[in-house]
Amino acid sequence: CKNRTSDYIYRDELEAFSDEGTITELHLAFSREQAEKVYVQHLLAQRGAETWKLIDDGKASIFVCGAVKMGADVDHTLQDIIAQHGGMSREKAKAYLGKLQTAGRFVQELWS
Repeated sequence: CKNRTSDYIYRDELEAFSDEGTITELHLAFSREQAEKVYVQHLLAQRGAETWKLIDDGKASIFVCGAVKMGADVDHTLQDIIAQHGGMSREKAKAYLGKLQTAGRFVQELWS
């Protein structure tokens, strides 16, 4: 999303999940709200070890909604995280992410 006032989709639902404790942390990336652009893949990379732990130990699910380019960048970042923090080769990290997708734990709804 570029700006929370114009395209924060699912705002009510996400904030309700946060308020009721269904989700314990909500990290948002609005790329046009500060001088330097911040994207979701940047936030994931900054929390690489935590992201890996949630995926591998916590059995977290990942839902990505947005532009095709962003989805590809998130996919690439997740592969980096899995490889680095999971101690896998890039090829095995890609396969691991594919298994998450098959299991319905990595879902992308993307558009151009």
